[in-house]
Parts: sequence; C-alpha cells; structure tokens
Amino acid sequence: MIRPTTRGTGTALGGGLLLLAGLLLGYRELFMLGAAGLSAVTLCAAWGLVTPSLLVDRAVVPGRVRRDEPAESVVDVTARGRVGGLLSLHDGVWDADGRPVSEPVTTDVVARPSLAVRVRLELPTARRGVFQVGPLRVGRTDPLGLWSALRPVGRAQQLIVWPNWHAVPASTIGRTAQVDATRDARHTESTTFHTLREYVPGDDLRHVHWRTSARTGTLMVRRHEGSSLARLVLLIDDRAASYADPDSFEEAVEVAASVLVSMTDAGRRLAVVSAADPTRDPATSVSAGLDLLAAARLTGAGASDERIQAQLRLHPMGDALLVVTGGAVALAGPLASRYHSVRTLVLGPEAPSDAAAGVTAAPTAVGIVERLREQR
Repeated sequence: MIRPTTRGTGTALGGGLLLLAGLLLGYRELFMLGAAGLSAVTLCAAWGLVTPSLLVDRAVVPGRVRRDEPAESVVDVTARGRVGGLLSLHDGVWDADGRPVSEPVTTDVVARPSLAVRVRLELPTARRGVFQVGPLRVGRTDPLGLWSALRPVGRAQQLIVWPNWHAVPASTIGRTAQVDATRDARHTESTTFHTLREYVPGDDLRHVHWRTSARTGTLMVRRHEGSSLARLVLLIDDRAASYADPDSFEEAVEVAASVLVSMTDAGRRLAVVSAADPTRDPATSVSAGLDLLAAARLTGAGASDERIQAQLRLHPMGDALLVVTGGAVALAGPLASRYHSVRTLVLGPEAPSDAAAGVTAAPTAVGIVERLREQR
C-alpha cells in the first residue's frame, strides 16, 4: 500500500495552487514552481511503486510465554540488490476475533546488501490468549519524504500467552486413592499397565508377559504404575452463565493454571476438560493444558450441567474431580459417588462466604490460593 505523507499532500496542493495561479496571472515563475512541485510528487509516487528486493526472516521467540513475560519478534533483513536503504518494520498482534491487541510495534532499520541486519520488536503479553503476529509489513519513504510505501512480507505466526499461576499445595487438591483398600468396581484399577522391560532376578514371575517373551526370545515382565497418586480431572467452567463478569472468568482460568502447574510439579497426573465441550479429548500434559487455558473463552452455548455430569460419569478420566467455576456449585455434587474426591473452587464477587464442604470460594485467584494454603 502506497500513500502520500503529510508533506506529500501539502506539496501536491501547493504545487497545484501555484500552477493555477501562474496560469491565471501570467507569472511564469509561479507556473514553474507549481509544475516542479507536481513533478516531484509524481516521480516520488513512481519510486514508491517499485518493490525493493529484500530477504526477510521473522520468528516469534518464544512461541509460548507466561503472561507478562517477554516475547519478541526477531527479524533478519537483507537487501538482495547492490543498494540498501532505510526501511521501517511494522508488526501487529491480533486476537482470535481479528481485533488488534495494541498499536503495531515499529522500528527503523538500514538494510545492507548481502548482510543480514537483525532487529527485535517487543510483543505485548499483558493478556492471555492465542494471538496472530503479523504478517510483517515493511515500509519505506522516498528521498523527499512525499510518499510512504507499506507492504506485507512473509506469513503470520502464532503467539500463545499462557495465564499466570501461583503455587498451590498438592495435598489440598484431590484425595489419593488407596492402593490396598477395597474399591468400587466402577473405578479404575489400583495399578495400571505402563510398559514392558527385561526380567531382573527377583521380579515376580506372575508379571512375566509370556507372549512377548516367546516372540523376542528374552524374558519380559510387565511394569505397572500405581494409582496411589490419583489422576485429577480438572474441569474449567467456561460457560458465560456461570460468571458474574469476564474478570471473574479470568480469575478462574488463573486458578486452573495454578492447579495444573502445581499438581504436575508434584508428580500428579491431570486431565484438563472444558465444560463448553466435555466430549473433547482432554489435555493430559502441562503444555497442552496451558494451551487449552490460554485459548479458553466464555461461551453462551456450552453444555448443560446434566450433559457434563453424564459425560464425566460414563467416561471417567481419573479418581479425583476438581471443578473451577464462577457459581455453579451444584455441578459436581451428583458426581461424588463416582470419584474418590470431588471439590469445587468458586471465583467471583458473588462467591459464597459460607461455602459447603468440598467447596472453596473467594473473589480472586490469590484469595483461593490463600484459602487452600490455610486448609493444608
């Protein structure tokens, strides 16, 4: 896109007036000045239409970042021709709805022939979300400053800003399943198959996998993983009807991220599920869970309480259930018979002060974390 600058617009208007005045009044000098001004504007416009030959390489570093941590757009610019020039780089960030997150970040760079010049543009990370960075736009101005040309270069890239999180005591979230206790047949087994390994003297022969041993010619035994650390099902309620305002939902996402990171650091296994679509495959790693929370948005067409409860009852993904919501305290109640531990964290200005058993309520994420620490 090429457009006149303020100086170019003034030169064109002034040149036109001088040219007209010279013709009407018969002053050759005015006519020549006006003609010179309009000629300069025309020649500079033709100069702006010529696309510079550039090699531009841009990368978003890092591609995933915690909220308020630094992220940069690293750009390498090389002039392919024999002559370089002064360029301006413009990089914008847009949200999932295509709205600009902030004003485009800009900088000037002198492109050199056959020599890459690296510049770094700081990207906004004050909001969590999945953002589109670019495409990068390269601009240049003619030597007289009458026209400005701005053209896109390359493709857009993705920046994922994770929500912030706080340390949560692992002992306060989800009761562990007792390996030696009698458990309901509807629950998962106390030990689950993990992998196969070679037999070591002293291993229980009952764990020998005879079929694999016969095929490989090496005695192989099953390696099991105990469930004394129960898998926690973390349900983030992203339905608009559950929250008094969007700020309460942001606090809920921050709490969910705190639980996810803290429990993973403590060696607990988690499955993160969205209430808007409980049938979607859960996120079972910390990075996938944080990606899900970064992309979480309030929706007005989420699943009903009955559908969520049916999904979690018929297709259990763990032993303990934690619901993070803004007010639907009754959501987890009917699931108490299906999970060893059921707990609800309620966020928002209308959070109940006299919460029932299994419910922790506070207006903010920091308040929830403090209450969990006190309960430890």
